[in-house]
Amino acid sequence: MTERELRKLSRADLLELLIAQRRENEQLRCILDQTQAQLADRTIQIDKAGSIAEASLQLSGIFSAAQDSCQHYMENIRIMSERQSQICRKMEQETKERCDRMVAEAEMKSQQCWENCSEKIRLLVDSFAGLKQIIELYNYGQQKNNPPENQIYGKMY
Repeated sequence: MTERELRKLSRADLLELLIAQRRENEQLRCILDQTQAQLADRTIQIDKAGSIAEASLQLSGIFSAAQDSCQHYMENIRIMSERQSQICRKMEQETKERCDRMVAEAEMKSQQCWENCSEKIRLLVDSFAGLKQIIELYNYGQQKNNPPENQIYGKMY
């Protein structure tokens, strides 16, 4: 608008024009503030990064931390594996010792059983020998008193 057109406007129109100009001014200031903030942020980022090389060094720090973390994890896995191996070896040793004790017990019981059976067999054989002597004495006594037909014990062939 030219100066002449402005002079022809009424006070109400001028006030509306002034309010509209003020709103536009506020919007432009807001946009300007946002743009300045973005510029400041970029400047900080550029200052912080400095260059692509510095940015890659920062990334390599991340990779270095990841590598350290991986090594720590692998070390923990190795330690846990060793512990499990020790536990397994201990369990295997205990089981072997228990089995050896069971075998020794079984052999001892077997030996005792064999000795008991042997003793019973010996007693049976001894009692049979004693019985045989009794029968022989009886038969001998019978032979003196009776003819050979009445003998209880004799050869069987």
